[in-house]
Amino acid sequence: MEAANTYPLTQIETNNLSQIRKIVLMLAWPAIMEMFLATLVQFVDTAMVGSLGAVAIAAVGITNSPMWLLMGVFAALGVGSTVLVARFVGAGNNEGADKVAQQSFLMGTSLALLITVLGLLYAEQIPLLMGAAADVVPVAGLYLRVVSVTFILTFSSFTLSGVLRGAGDTKTPMKVNALANILNVVANFLLIFPSRTVSIVLPSGITLLETTIPGAGLGVLGAAIATAASRGVAGIIILYILFSGRQRVKLSLHNWSFDWEIIRRIIKVGLPASCERLIISSGFMLFSVIVLRLGTVQYAAHHLAIVAESISYMPGFGFSMAATTLVGQGLGAGKPQLAEIYGYMTWKMGMMVMGAMGILFFLFAPYFIAFFTSDPEIIAYGAMALRLVAFAQIPFATVMVLTGALRGAGDTVWPLIIGAIGMWGVRLVLAWVMVTYLNMGLFGVWLAMVIDFWVRGIITVIRYRSSHWQTIKV
Repeated sequence: MEAANTYPLTQIETNNLSQIRKIVLMLAWPAIMEMFLATLVQFVDTAMVGSLGAVAIAAVGITNSPMWLLMGVFAALGVGSTVLVARFVGAGNNEGADKVAQQSFLMGTSLALLITVLGLLYAEQIPLLMGAAADVVPVAGLYLRVVSVTFILTFSSFTLSGVLRGAGDTKTPMKVNALANILNVVANFLLIFPSRTVSIVLPSGITLLETTIPGAGLGVLGAAIATAASRGVAGIIILYILFSGRQRVKLSLHNWSFDWEIIRRIIKVGLPASCERLIISSGFMLFSVIVLRLGTVQYAAHHLAIVAESISYMPGFGFSMAATTLVGQGLGAGKPQLAEIYGYMTWKMGMMVMGAMGILFFLFAPYFIAFFTSDPEIIAYGAMALRLVAFAQIPFATVMVLTGALRGAGDTVWPLIIGAIGMWGVRLVLAWVMVTYLNMGLFGVWLAMVIDFWVRGIITVIRYRSSHWQTIKV
């Protein structure tokens, strides 16, 4: 791994803050770019689907909640693998890292096969249970059924990318997902819209260029096919890279038996993280149900505001991944003080960047929403929501980055507790009260979200400052 050879992650003096900052950026920027490209594609994807109307927006938006729920199931493998691989690599035990990767792949493939079957059989029942309008249900069901086809490859890519990040390789997942995102945009462009003639005309009236662009005109079905295909390609490439042995961690074609001791250790670390994701994702599904009560227009605005806000996830995700790897490798090398400094540095840098994003959200909220739709009512609701969440960017950065640091230490129980308190004890309760009894509509829903982030951010800081995470054994 080139980065590890240039900057030995665990051979830095604790007072060398300049070098520590460089290492944090070295690991964070590929993950940030990965999220940037994913968010850019989500922007373009949503804009393309948004041109099909509110029903299409709502249908695609509703499918995101069960997808997040499924990602929560695989978080046990992803987080457990990342933490254990980081510990083994920090200790110089590459054979142990290979074993973790192999077991993660075997478990992930088995579980993904089961979820694929369920997705194909019950695609329409999921949006129906979530309370989607009658005209949204069949469209959402169709979208979910199509993306289910490549679930095995999708979740393999998700889990094994975590293995690579645990080894300190954040560039490979970035490159693979960049390619997949480009394929997604091109396929969307060709599959969603019908064939059309595009002209470039000068102000003088002279036609500079006129060409016919082919298209299948499949609408939401086209978007689903593009998403499924691009995710499948990403999974195939990640599998090829790890089986080829071109990276520090590799998969074997020979050992297909389960190692229950490795599995136990993965589950010990990953199960609380999986439960955390399930609690957050299931809470978000219920959160979506509350918003659906406000009607299709407000739900569409809610979904577009979430997509717009996701641009701030880019730095948060990148610094969180860096914190997980650096804290894990620092503890694996027997240097808890270095691990702690890495955590504080990633937190500080994450807050600075996401705080700046909050300012942009507040100042330019209508323009973010107008990128996806021209409906003035949706723009007004979405801009209001985006301005509210601007005040939550610093605590949101705190939750994302310091939770990543705690996970790197194997301290996955406290993020579970904090997530449950925030989502179920604060956000859902307040959102229900504000919509049902105070008639505050979408404003009340997003105000509940802001309060949730502040509560979680404060508790997360308290846990990290306690330093109890430095003694956890994985």
